[in-house]
Amino acid sequence: MTDAVLKGIGLGLIVSLMVGPVFFLLISTSIKRGFTPAALIAIGVMCSDAFFITIAYFGSAVLLYLDQHQSAASIIGGVIIAAYGVALAFKKAQVQAASLDVPEENMKKRIYLVKGFLLNSINPSVLLFWIVVASTIPVREGYSGSQVLIFYAATLSTILSTDFIKAYSASRLRNIVTSKFLVWMNRIAGSALIIYGLSMIIRGVELI
Repeated sequence: MTDAVLKGIGLGLIVSLMVGPVFFLLISTSIKRGFTPAALIAIGVMCSDAFFITIAYFGSAVLLYLDQHQSAASIIGGVIIAAYGVALAFKKAQVQAASLDVPEENMKKRIYLVKGFLLNSINPSVLLFWIVVASTIPVREGYSGSQVLIFYAATLSTILSTDFIKAYSASRLRNIVTSKFLVWMNRIAGSALIIYGLSMIIRGVELI
């Protein structure tokens, strides 16, 4: 159980370092509207991730096959995760925090939850990422059903907690969110994914 918690927290921290549209919406909303609307956006994003995790894990017909072919699953999954990390590490910052604007119309608070859910859901790479995770990490680690649940709970809890911290610290983050800062954030997250992907490849080779 402890291993599932620690690995879930580790994955959650890596995901939280990724810079994208959700990051900018979260920071901008917190600055303009306050912590509560930004927190609702973070909850909406978590609900979207939980939805995709459910689809990826319980809706994947290949999971049983992968469980019987852990070596191939680990190598293939490791290659995909490492490649995703390389792409992320070399990704350029295309959006500035100052350029993001939240409409000033009087919206009910629940709208922010929906915005977080939809903004995360329309990104096709989110589903692909969770499919790779669902098809490799729990299989590679040999997690039982309860351990898988704990792993994802730890991952989502970590992502949500870090998003809350971002929202709470938005006034300070506004001054440091520059193109250079965003590039280094992506490099750190990308490097972590590369290392994890390589470790999966090595583990898969050892199982051959």
